[in-house]
Amino acid sequence: MGMQNDIQEPTTHSWLGVLAIALGALSLVVTEFLPVGLLPGISRDLGISEGTAGLAVTATAILGFLAAPVTAIAIGRADRKRVLLGLTALLIVSSVLSWKAQDFTMLLLARALLGIGIGGFWAISITAAAKLVPVEKVHAASSLVFAGISIGSVIAVPAGSYIGAHSDWRQAFLGASVLAVLCFVLQLIFLPSLKMNESVLIRDFFSLLKSARIRAIFITVICIVAGQYAGYTFVTPYLEQITHLGTAIVSGLLLAYGVATVIGNFVGGALAGRNLHNTVVATVWIFVLSLASIAVFATSPFLAGIALLVWAVSWGMAPVGTQLWLFSATQHAAEAAQAMNTSVFQLSIGLGSLAGSIAVNNVGLHSSMWLATAIMTVAVLMVYIAGRMTQHPATA
Repeated sequence: MGMQNDIQEPTTHSWLGVLAIALGALSLVVTEFLPVGLLPGISRDLGISEGTAGLAVTATAILGFLAAPVTAIAIGRADRKRVLLGLTALLIVSSVLSWKAQDFTMLLLARALLGIGIGGFWAISITAAAKLVPVEKVHAASSLVFAGISIGSVIAVPAGSYIGAHSDWRQAFLGASVLAVLCFVLQLIFLPSLKMNESVLIRDFFSLLKSARIRAIFITVICIVAGQYAGYTFVTPYLEQITHLGTAIVSGLLLAYGVATVIGNFVGGALAGRNLHNTVVATVWIFVLSLASIAVFATSPFLAGIALLVWAVSWGMAPVGTQLWLFSATQHAAEAAQAMNTSVFQLSIGLGSLAGSIAVNNVGLHSSMWLATAIMTVAVLMVYIAGRMTQHPATA
């Protein structure tokens, strides 16, 4: 849907528009996951437990889950430039409110607004970027937007951890506000009008869910992402309090985690090109074994550090494999599938971080990694179940 356009040759203007969208993606990812690195500071300053502070991630994800399909349907054929500008403006408002937050209620409100912006942005960003370039360049445009996501994931948590250790945690959101304003200006200047020929209808979502294979893939995605964020939301206090690492070492490890995630993106893409199903199988096995290792060897800085980096590679591989897996089954309804995938992804972040928050508040920090391991074990089972529904193994 909406993947072809009237532009026959790539122009500097169109590629600068794609770059503006990619920077918007980067800004959203950075802002969404800043609290993971800031968790100890938020907890101390606002007088709440770390489990409760983790709800700053949950609130954003739950609103993102709701906003993605609602936005996709509500905007109809509206000019995507105006929609993207409106969603980026919401990002600015959220970042400023987080910067000025004096209590946890205001912070949650700000994070809820961010969730609306994220859900809407992800629902249309890939198809909007695709309209800026010729059909044969759509893959390159999509890759640029996903690069923004990867770089944002590298920056967010270590930057938050560093700022939280050396300054007031609110300064991180001041920086996020400046980045969001820059993205808004670039989108205003470089994005042309983006009119759509078709719109997403409610029946498009229901038609996707009629397929047992697609349902199984979505359940697998839920388990993978929920398992990731049940553990990752609390990785900063976990490494500080359970593994007993200093703040500087934790910041360095989290930066290495981000770099390893990007490496995992490329590894996952290369392997998926050979055999998509086997790549997803390998990904979830590496995932569950690395999570189990960091839980078992939590008090060993060396072994826990190695497990953390292997975990990062598996997390980098996961979105590539699952996205290609889903794409192979939903080419008949691309924009609806993108919106639903966004919704499922955000719901899974919310469920995972919420489950982690409950476990941490009631059992302790160590339980977050064991919970993540248990959820990822279910993902392993779901990959095999979904694989059996495919008569011919898919390759990318």
